[in-house]
Amino acid sequence: MEKPPISFFAMSFVLLFVLVSLIFAVFDLHRFAFVFELGILLVLLTLAALSMLAIYHGRLWGWTIMSALLILILVNLLFIYLITGAFGTSHLTALVFSLIGLGVSLFNLREPQNEQDGMEIEEYEKAKDYYPYIDKMEPIEEPKVEKTFTPGKFVASRKANKFHAPKCDWAKRIGKENQIWFDSEQEAKAKGFEADKCVA
Repeated sequence: MEKPPISFFAMSFVLLFVLVSLIFAVFDLHRFAFVFELGILLVLLTLAALSMLAIYHGRLWGWTIMSALLILILVNLLFIYLITGAFGTSHLTALVFSLIGLGVSLFNLREPQNEQDGMEIEEYEKAKDYYPYIDKMEPIEEPKVEKTFTPGKFVASRKANKFHAPKCDWAKRIGKENQIWFDSEQEAKAKGFEADKCVA
């Protein structure tokens, strides 16, 4: 699996501050407002977990959910302000980090489309050299050609003093590294070799 992008870690940091600040703001409420906001807080936490899981796995819709979540948090902060009439440090922290997170998520909604376009270009480049019918073709058998070439008409061993015809049983036993080839009997005799029975 690929490493998650830096924006994933940035959003984790932003969400930590937003949600902790929102918890403090909710716990300052009383009675019915507290119960109502606690329910909303649980829904927001669930959406945050779902969107971060999608973002971790590189899904574009995770950033969409995250943007909607941060807008909901901003609306919720406005609602809490209208109920209480107070705007403390926890409210301000949640507001600032929600705006930062919204900027990050909107930036990432735009960015992966460019990467995806780049990936589509790479896939096109790979696919243009692919011919699907080549996999269905049967391999062509090459004709079998027997080797008829011999380096000379007679062969001798470096370790012996007789030369042989290439078809001779003794000639076949000579290792390639010890073979000495001659074009004629005279050449072999000139080098000091004697003819074997198979040469006659």
